[in-house]
Amino acid sequence: MRWSDQLLVAVCFLVFLLAPVAASAEETLLDCGMAKGYPPYQFLDEEGEPAGLDIEVARLLFSRLKVRYRLAPGAWDDVVANLRLGRLDCVCGMEINHARRSFFDFTKPYYNRKVVIFLPRDDASIQSVGDLVGKAVAGDRHSFVEEYLKDHGLLSLIRIVKTKSKEQSMRMLKEGKVVAVIAPLAVGRFLADRDGLDLRIMDVGDPGSPVGLAVEKGNADLLRDLDTAMQALRQEGKLQTVLGHWLH
Repeated sequence: MRWSDQLLVAVCFLVFLLAPVAASAEETLLDCGMAKGYPPYQFLDEEGEPAGLDIEVARLLFSRLKVRYRLAPGAWDDVVANLRLGRLDCVCGMEINHARRSFFDFTKPYYNRKVVIFLPRDDASIQSVGDLVGKAVAGDRHSFVEEYLKDHGLLSLIRIVKTKSKEQSMRMLKEGKVVAVIAPLAVGRFLADRDGLDLRIMDVGDPGSPVGLAVEKGNADLLRDLDTAMQALRQEGKLQTVLGHWLH
C-alpha cells in the first residue's frame, strides 16, 4: 500500500472514531424544567440566564453525573404539565406532597419550603383568613395554604387568581388587583425587598414542605442517579454551602 493510501486509511479511521464523540457532544441528554419567576429558588437573571438555589443544585448534580443537560424555563404550571406529558425528564426544586406523588417521582428532599400569606402592611382590614372571603388572592397551587383554606371550607369562597409567576402576583398586589399573595416565605421576602414593597405576613402554620427534583413517573434509573449524586454533595458539604448562600 502506498504511503498516500495508508494516510487516507488512517484519516478515515480517525474520523470514524471521532464521529460518535462529536455527535454525543451536541446531544442534550436531559431536559430539566424550571420556573422563570420564582426567586430566590429559580428565576432568570438580568442577562436572561437561569439562576437561583434550585438551579445551582441541579447544575451540581448534573456535573457530578457528567451528563449534558438543558434547562427549560417557563411558567410553572406549563413546566409541571410538560413533565407529566413526558416532554421533560425532570423539574428543578418542586415541593413534594401527596397530590404530586400521584404523577411524579421525587428525589430525597434537600430543604423545606414554608408558604405564607403576604398582605400590605397598611391594610388593616384583613386580620384572619376569614377576612379573605369574597376577595381576590393570588394563589399557590397545591400549597399548604390552599389545603388549609380547603380544609376550613374557605377555598371556594375566596377568588383564587392563578398567575404565571410570583413576580406577577406581587405586581398585582402592588396594583391593588389582589388583596393578598400566597407564596413561599423566602420568595415573598426576596421580591418585597427587591421591589420596595412594605408587606406583613399571615402565617397559618405551614411546617414547611420538603423540596426535591421531580422526575417522570417510573424513571427509576434517573431517580437513583440523582439521589446518589445528592448524597455525595451532602457528604462533601457542597449542598449546605448552596443552601447557606441563598437562604442566609
